[in-house]
Amino acid sequence: MKKVQVNEVREKLAKYLSEAERGEEIIITKHSKPIARLLPVESKTSEFPDLSEFREKITVKGKSMSEEVSEMRREERY
Repeated sequence: MKKVQVNEVREKLAKYLSEAERGEEIIITKHSKPIARLLPVESKTSEFPDLSEFREKITVKGKSMSEEVSEMRREERY
C-alpha cells in the first residue's frame, strides 16, 4: 500500500493507474488525511462453472446423436 498526495496524483495519474492495474493499492491523501483509495478492478471469474469432470462421467449408451439423426434421415428417404 502506497500513500500519495492529491497534487502528485494529478501530475502523475497514468503512473498510479498503471501501478493499480498491476495490483497495488494506493491511498490518496489531502493534508496527510486519507481521502480515497485507488484499487485494481477485480478480474471477473467465468460465469460458467468448469464441467469437465462432469462430462468425463457421462457415458453414451447406444448410438451417438449424429448417428441416430443420420439413420433417421436415410429411413425417411425410402
